[in-house]
Amino acid sequence: MANLPTILAIIPARKGSKGIPGKNMKVFAGTPLGGIPLGGKPLLQYTIESALQSTLLTKIIVSTDCELTIEFVQEWKRIEAPFLRPAALSDDKTSSLQVIRHAVEFYKNLNIEFDWICLLQPTSPFRSAGLIDKTVMHMLHLNADSLVTVLKIPDQFNPNWALTMSDNALQRCLHDAPLAIRRQELPDSFYRDGKVYLLKTSLLSQGLMSGKCVGYRTDDEPNVNIDTMKDWENAARYIAYGAIL
Repeated sequence: MANLPTILAIIPARKGSKGIPGKNMKVFAGTPLGGIPLGGKPLLQYTIESALQSTLLTKIIVSTDCELTIEFVQEWKRIEAPFLRPAALSDDKTSSLQVIRHAVEFYKNLNIEFDWICLLQPTSPFRSAGLIDKTVMHMLHLNADSLVTVLKIPDQFNPNWALTMSDNALQRCLHDAPLAIRRQELPDSFYRDGKVYLLKTSLLSQGLMSGKCVGYRTDDEPNVNIDTMKDWENAARYIAYGAIL
């Protein structure tokens, strides 16, 4: 297909994690609740395998500060870990944008540039086989500058009904918006599910959701985002049973 952008896919995988130590290389193992054995894959591998299913990603890299992760990545020919990320960019305060900029600068110093960036977070490990390429084509079709995969916020958590409380006094979060009395009147609202971010590299200085930013709904995708041990257990149940509890 002509006129496709060159895309650098970045999988961030630092070794530290407060919620789940060593999360990205932690292995799903055992047999939860007497079910199907989990197969022994580390969390990172699920996102690597998703990236490898894409035919539209030009280069796929893992950005990590972990030598063990770099060694692990070498098992896949199309996956690279071309540098050891500096410690200054590997703590829990480091943003995704900082990680992306570091990778872009690394390749720029080698006189290699890419049209788009694709951020794939290992903490959202479960993606259908065609998801990444569908998001790329969606962004192209809409002539957009950036894209984020999203899910609909359940009605009971809709921002139109959300409240703040101070000294027991309640106030609507969206106090300037008309209050929806019935569920059917609620405007659809969405949140980022973390599966795929796409961005034109030329807009990197403006943030991940820059320019004309469009959403790609992932209603039919498994919704697992891993930050806590409870999330980990939920992911293990999904692997074992194909169900999220």
